[in-house]
Amino acid sequence: MPENFSLDLLSRNKLQVVEENIAPDSFDDTELPTDVHIIHYTVGGDTYFDAVRSYSMVDIFDSYFDHLSGIGNIISIKSGYGRIKPRAYGKINADK
Repeated sequence: MPENFSLDLLSRNKLQVVEENIAPDSFDDTELPTDVHIIHYTVGGDTYFDAVRSYSMVDIFDSYFDHLSGIGNIISIKSGYGRIKPRAYGKINADK
């Protein structure tokens, strides 16, 4: 994660960053809920991937877009990760 980029608690009230700066090809999602998304973004020419839990992609886009404004860009947000039903996993908790 770049030093000048962080999601404060106000913008994270609808999302939970599960893991930052992951390698999407080797990311183990077998113990995660199906509401996990992978966001691909750039900051200063460097590429990053984060695993983020959210009720919708719009919540992820809004938070990352606001914080990347002027320093980076969102490339993509992909769903289809995780194996556990979100209800069985628990509610999204931004404090984790």
